[in-house]
Amino acid sequence: MRLNIATTLAMLSLPLSANLALAKGPVPEGATATVNITLAVKEQTKSQWSSTAIDRVLKAQCVMIAGPATQIGWNGPTAEQEAAIAKGQANAEAFQQNYAPSDNMMANMEAMMEKCGEDEACIQAEVMKMSQTAEVQGMVAKQEQAKKDVAGLTPDLGPARYQSWSPQSCSGTLSVNDTYFTSDPGGEGGDGAFQDTTTVAGTAPIDPKALAVMIETDSVGKTTSYKIGAPVQGTFPGNSSMKGAVNYKVPLMGSTALPPVIGPLKGVLGKQSTKIPGQDGAISVSIQAK
Repeated sequence: MRLNIATTLAMLSLPLSANLALAKGPVPEGATATVNITLAVKEQTKSQWSSTAIDRVLKAQCVMIAGPATQIGWNGPTAEQEAAIAKGQANAEAFQQNYAPSDNMMANMEAMMEKCGEDEACIQAEVMKMSQTAEVQGMVAKQEQAKKDVAGLTPDLGPARYQSWSPQSCSGTLSVNDTYFTSDPGGEGGDGAFQDTTTVAGTAPIDPKALAVMIETDSVGKTTSYKIGAPVQGTFPGNSSMKGAVNYKVPLMGSTALPPVIGPLKGVLGKQSTKIPGQDGAISVSIQAK
């Protein structure tokens, strides 16, 4: 049986390397930023008997709160970080082999604990006896080398450059300006054919729970990435050329889907924009943070 590295270091009276602590983040954990997000969805579709033109805009505002800075971002470790981790693991195994107590010493320590229990005077006396053994004397003699070797146990993953931001609160509106056209040829020869054009327009507040926003900033790469889930919808007044006034439940998204991650976009927060193309149109994304 072997002790783990932390226990071995304690037995050698060695402090853990200060590099094990995370570096301070780019901004203090708990800092807030107000992020304004605009998603404009424009698409057109046309088939033999119908066509649509959708123009939908989500305007949302979220108060985001900063988490702790980390060395590894959403994309996982880089190839360099993976190599550093593998090297650190190899160094840890070598350290354990070189400095861990023998099975015989471990058995003696277990016997000592069984004999002494919580009797501190007994434990102190037994430890004094153990300190005179050749193995313990050898461990003491290797302290200086162990101090050098312990530096290789912590992989160098670079600075704590990534910071995740989660929403504290969100609000917003959905605006719709859609047109739907349907042409029914009816029976053979066109009997019973009809055409209907429906327009739907309006603005309504969104359900804040229907909007999920996560942000990751990279203080070294000077970029920002976004994860936006927006199954936002609302009920809007419409007008049908055949039926008159109608109500339509309209979602924000058409056929164009948001990618799992938007970005990385240039700049750490601030003002950013991009366009996500789709088969029938595109989603324009505009974000401004302060």
